[in-house]
Amino acid sequence: MSSISSIISSNKSPEEIAQQCCRFFDELVPTLSEKESHFRDLLDSILVDSLTVGVSRKVISYIVTTLKNLPEDACLQFSGILSEALKLRVMSFEDQVTEINTHMASLYEARKDYTKAATHLSVIPLENSQRNYSKEYTTEMYLRIAHLFLQGCGPAQAELFLNRASLQMGPGTPPQLTVQYNLCYAKALDFRKKFMEAAKRYLELSLEPLLSSTKQTELLRNAVLCAIIAPAGLQRSRILASLCKDERSQNFLFSAMLNNTQLGHLITHDQVSLFEKELEEHQLEKLPNEMSILEAAVMEHNVLAISHIYMSIRLENLAYLLRVSRPQAEKVVGKMITEQRISGYIDQIDGVVFFESVSKPWDEHIDVVCNKVNNVIDVLLHHEPAFTKERLEAYKC
Repeated sequence: MSSISSIISSNKSPEEIAQQCCRFFDELVPTLSEKESHFRDLLDSILVDSLTVGVSRKVISYIVTTLKNLPEDACLQFSGILSEALKLRVMSFEDQVTEINTHMASLYEARKDYTKAATHLSVIPLENSQRNYSKEYTTEMYLRIAHLFLQGCGPAQAELFLNRASLQMGPGTPPQLTVQYNLCYAKALDFRKKFMEAAKRYLELSLEPLLSSTKQTELLRNAVLCAIIAPAGLQRSRILASLCKDERSQNFLFSAMLNNTQLGHLITHDQVSLFEKELEEHQLEKLPNEMSILEAAVMEHNVLAISHIYMSIRLENLAYLLRVSRPQAEKVVGKMITEQRISGYIDQIDGVVFFESVSKPWDEHIDVVCNKVNNVIDVLLHHEPAFTKERLEAYKC
């Protein structure tokens, strides 16, 4: 582009060069969509080392302002070219990089293209910035980026920014940001298929007073979904019991499946088909054994339910109840016994599974509760001896 080159190489003052470059860009704007190569050449000319940073910044700032006023498609197209051109000179054009990428992120977010929105926000320098952003602002931005990546189904990238946010957080972090972090972390656990941990987080957040009742209900729903598809076992039974006690969970369409799961009843194919419609895409993925996450969870649950009904069962009959092949039924039961989610053993010679009653953990749990009650009584006797003795005598303790 000889014209822009002649402007830059002229002996005019920096202020005049900046003004002429801006006018040159104005002349280019009406036919910009047809002259993408001219726009790229313009940027290359402006960003050359022979031009002072002060002049380049003025021209780039003017281009940013102009691009933001273009129609959305054109704005995104040419703002993307500008952002790419500035990528290697972020620290020299920090304000311009921040402004154009923030604007592009907002446009992509409005279009529900969350991954691109997050990608453009991630370009903004936050920790090495010359602006000295506060920890609160930096944390807020990292959480926004993580949230966008999660909405765009990018859990790996989201975790990276969650980790960065956690390093900025401390005792002085506003409660709203802590809640936002916990929301993103719960969703990240969900994406990583750590459904038991995700269910616990969702359940805790469903009681968070800083969130609206609508959001609380949504989180409780997520907790139920994750709990049902989590691996069967004692931990799952406990969280299912907590969910069933929450009156709000009875309003969901799949409350019957929740209750059946918690009570240890066998789950039917019809119940599975109805529940499957409620799951998100990542919760429907296939496992290496070609079963879906839900199918595997239901099969393990049914094994647990059968273990409460039968003391022993032939592998053929177990496979029939689970609607799988005998080798598959044997493999699932063996895995659950190995992981101590059920107690028993397999007689492979006779092809029989023997289930054993497990009461010890519950006995231990009762012992722990009783010990804690005794500790409370000891504290009361120390601080309020007369009142405590009176109440103990009344209850004949």
